[in-house]
Amino acid sequence: MAELHTERTREYLGPVTNTDVWSWFKMRPDDVLVTTPPKCGTTWMLNIVMMLIHGKVVPDAGGWHSAPWVDCNFRDRREITDFLDGLTRRRCIKSHTPMDGVPYAPEPTYIVVYRHPVDMHFSMRSFAENLKINAFDHMFEGDDRAGFRRFLDGPSTEQGMDDMTLASLALHLGEARAREANGNVHFFHYADLTRDPAGQITRVAGLLDIPLDPELCAEIVEATSFASMRKAVEASDMRFHKDASMHDLANFYASGSSNKWEGRLTAEDMAAYDARMAELFAPEDIAWLNWGDRQAP
Repeated sequence: MAELHTERTREYLGPVTNTDVWSWFKMRPDDVLVTTPPKCGTTWMLNIVMMLIHGKVVPDAGGWHSAPWVDCNFRDRREITDFLDGLTRRRCIKSHTPMDGVPYAPEPTYIVVYRHPVDMHFSMRSFAENLKINAFDHMFEGDDRAGFRRFLDGPSTEQGMDDMTLASLALHLGEARAREANGNVHFFHYADLTRDPAGQITRVAGLLDIPLDPELCAEIVEATSFASMRKAVEASDMRFHKDASMHDLANFYASGSSNKWEGRLTAEDMAAYDARMAELFAPEDIAWLNWGDRQAP
């Protein structure tokens, strides 16, 4: 297989991200790289892509053992890349890194998924509370409002999305937008996946040139629904296992809802959010980040 000529202009290093792996890992032309901000539907999209690749519903198709997180700082990155290098099937790869920190080339497919930024923040807070380690606790010190102000006012640094700030989200979106015109960076939104899962799955299949009949589409819709994915974890022997990374693995799928800030933030907090968004994003990106293609509540 011919080696791709890729471009990567920045390194990121943080508690959960280490992009050194990209210095030795080689992309393939038919690779699918799903690189999303955390808590924006990453697992959802990985499962969709992998079920399309397999051509059938596969339990936990997008899990770490099948579509691994390559630039993860707390796993053996050599072991992960050895696994991927040994695959003969089409590969799906997970990352949370902005696109200037991953190998970019015209041939692979890059999928980015975004979500209402405030929902992203509160989903991450719930995730951090469920972890057995306190790697993210510093992001959410104090009450809901104090943690939210850190999200609004915090910087974007060499840690990339590990910062989990609105500024780091702006960086992630900006780097994806900078490559959008090339035709192989494709934008999805959590709200659109929620409103029209069949349409969005059909869109993914088209982008990947994978035939999809209505029956399989319906099966993937059901298998990747929030209720189905949570139910599968609830029945797993690993749910409360001592070696699991979370107190309750099923709480990874805590609610799947939107408008998570209701009852937790004040009108003043949301006004500060609107002002900060106006500083960081273009008006059209604000509308899309908040509501997806509908662009309204």
